[in-house]
Amino acid sequence: MTGFGTILFLVGIGVLIYGLISFRKKKWPRRKTQIVIISSILAIFIGSAIVPSEKEEASTEKPKQEEKTKKVTVEPLLKAEKTFKTTDDGAIVVEGKTNPGAEVTLDFIDNPDATATADEDGKFSLRVNELDRAQDAVLSITIDGKTKEQTLSLEMSPGYTKKLADKAEAERVAAEKAEAERVERERVAAEEKRIADEKAAAEKRAADAKVAAEKAAAEKKAAEAKRAEAKRAEAKRSAPKPDISNKQGEMVYITATGKKYHYDQNCRGLNNSNGETAVTIAEAKSRNLSLCKFEQ
Repeated sequence: MTGFGTILFLVGIGVLIYGLISFRKKKWPRRKTQIVIISSILAIFIGSAIVPSEKEEASTEKPKQEEKTKKVTVEPLLKAEKTFKTTDDGAIVVEGKTNPGAEVTLDFIDNPDATATADEDGKFSLRVNELDRAQDAVLSITIDGKTKEQTLSLEMSPGYTKKLADKAEAERVAAEKAEAERVERERVAAEEKRIADEKAAAEKRAADAKVAAEKAAAEKKAAEAKRAEAKRAEAKRSAPKPDISNKQGEMVYITATGKKYHYDQNCRGLNNSNGETAVTIAEAKSRNLSLCKFEQ
């Protein structure tokens, strides 16, 4: 709202201008014009004196209004215990009181933060399930852009501490059992492989020995046959030359399919025969058999 001094100042200026114009147009007499001009100057002077005081009053009124507004800003309140313990199941509940509608946050280092909003009475409750270890957490209250913090100590109950220890021991035992089973499986696999390798090696040695034995037997048989052949040849060379006279009743040797007869049973003409038969020379000749060329 415009101040009285400002209005008076503006009216004085307006009247002064109007008086000068009227005097110039000779609408007013000189005496009246002087009175108007003097009155206008006084109004301007008085208005100029009043305006600074109104400005000063306005400037003092503004801080008062700001101060009044500042007092309306809500300061965050925080009432909570500094230490909380878990239940035997590992859950922990943080409760307290603050400003109604304030945002409440429980900030952990390595756990997800828990958040809540205070009810109309300012009460709040935050629950964290299965806290894994004792630790500190920061409880913060935020309202109207202002935050207040408090560090809480979260502890483990004896029952939950024992439960965690039992769980860790069970996991350790299970890990040791699994490791022992793994080692045993590897040992059994290694033993089975060793037995299989030894069996394969034994079978190979047996097969090699069989091949060697068969080869040796074949070589021995061939050697014996060679010696027998040499012995027969030697016997033929050393045997007296048979009497090849054509006496009746003299025995000769023939084969079932051969066309010759032989005086000597060891004649080389009989080497490939399947067996010889002794007959008289007369019978051999009666079969149209002739004397072996090796004995002629």
